[in-house]
Amino acid sequence: MSVTTTEGRVDVPTGGPPHEPDWEAIEASPEFRELVAKRRRFVVPATVGFLTWYLAFILLAGYADGFMGESLYQGFTVGYAIALTQFFMVWGLSVAYVRYSERELDPLRDAITARAEADTRAATVSGGDRA
Repeated sequence: MSVTTTEGRVDVPTGGPPHEPDWEAIEASPEFRELVAKRRRFVVPATVGFLTWYLAFILLAGYADGFMGESLYQGFTVGYAIALTQFFMVWGLSVAYVRYSERELDPLRDAITARAEADTRAATVSGGDRA
């Protein structure tokens, strides 16, 4: 394989066919299972909380029209205020997930990736397939 750079053409050895990571071994690893469990521990409650908040808004809009129509300030109603909280809820959940992911999930992902790359390199160097 050749690569063209600004300095000219450079031959890059390919070293044979690339080896795929052993996806089944990765999936069966305790680190991967912990990653999935930690992600689920955040995502499920966050989803349930958001859907509960959203469905409560829908129910209020449908059945509490007097309450939702109350003016808070010059035509800005309770319904509008609660509707706007949906945007803040999504933003807040997004920020919370990014922080949680950086703190809890990314280190696990990095460890899993490093292990998979090391296993793939070992298989490439040995020239054999893992069984």
